Amino acid sequence: MIDKHDHSMLPGPFVTITCAHDLGLVMTVTASLRANCAVVSPPGAGCVMGVAWWTALVAGCPLPNVLDCGQAAGYAATALRAGLRNVIARVAPAQHHALASLARVTGGHVMDQRPDALDLPSRRAMEALERYLHDDRRIIR
Repeated sequence: MIDKHDHSMLPGPFVTITCAHDLGLVMTVTASLRANCAVVSPPGAGCVMGVAWWTALVAGCPLPNVLDCGQAAGYAATALRAGLRNVIARVAPAQHHALASLARVTGGHVMDQRPDALDLPSRRAMEALERYLHDDRRIIR
């Protein structure tokens, strides 16, 4: 059975962020280009940095955001119960089914694969992000 709570629920493009500076840069560039974008945590960050870290980082962010919980269904469930709407969990089908059931109750989505995302370079991040988002399909008309 294919679960409808998967990565097809969120529009791309995706940009990986690791800190408030990255998030500020993404919000500034998307606003100036009038571009659509979603932000995603680094792989497995839900396990390493935690749900509270991501919740604090994206508080007040108008962009869709996704916490990558790696193979940890427990962290993904904690994130959904904490009010996060989008999580990534690469888990066994039974765990995915349980997470999808929880997501239906909380109004969230569970992705079983990490989407392709731009990793912001340490140098010239703004220029790289502008080039990445400038594709006409990504501009809001």
